[in-house]
Amino acid sequence: MPIIEFENVKLGYAGKPVLEVESLSIDEGITCLLGPNGAGKTTFLRGVAGILKPITGRILVYGIDLFSPEADEIRSKIGLLPENSFPYPEMTVHEYLEYWAEFYGVPDSSVEKVIKMFDLEEIKDKLGSSLSQGQKRRVMLARIFLIEPELLILDEPTANLDPEVSYNLMNLIKRMGKDIPVIYSTHLLREVEPIFDRLLFIKRGRIIADYTRDEVEGVNLYELYMKISRGVEDDVEKSIHEKDAQVHV
Repeated sequence: MPIIEFENVKLGYAGKPVLEVESLSIDEGITCLLGPNGAGKTTFLRGVAGILKPITGRILVYGIDLFSPEADEIRSKIGLLPENSFPYPEMTVHEYLEYWAEFYGVPDSSVEKVIKMFDLEEIKDKLGSSLSQGQKRRVMLARIFLIEPELLILDEPTANLDPEVSYNLMNLIKRMGKDIPVIYSTHLLREVEPIFDRLLFIKRGRIIADYTRDEVEGVNLYELYMKISRGVEDDVEKSIHEKDAQVHV
């Protein structure tokens, strides 16, 4: 069974569609949604997270329609890291995680577990207002893992991070992707090139290309991305076919 399924989905706001996905199935691993700002990436993620109800069609996670009466349990196991999220500035890291542990109804031991998991021991007594952007992201990920998520959704997780912090966060995400499915959105190919298992290219509210890592092995992804962005479908297929021909020579 696929982890996520889209069936004739239109997503949008005030009844106006901004994203259309006729048919899509997503399995285990790290699936990266790549496209320019305004392409529909965040709308896609809001649909998968069960925040935005489709205008038409269905989104299923583990075979359950996210907006059906029986979906409460699976929705509670979806971890979403929105863009530019940050802890409450007046709380310490420890207080913040304790607050959410109580909200989620999980034991206090879960707080200590995620503090260790995300290397927060040295900053657990710091106020949210004093944290760097990278520290805030780690705290938010720790909060998500209080619920032991079965699906992780990341919206531009490295936005406004310096290169070293971004690199460390990407390594962390890569490790997490071995245990749970991850959906990751970005407009930066260089971020996801080392970690993706599948690439979905999105433009103007539509998924215009879909490749697994095996399918693009040996292909210059930057050239491919530029061709897809320009809408040069014939050149894209030629690039993939040329790669296949070289493999079979």
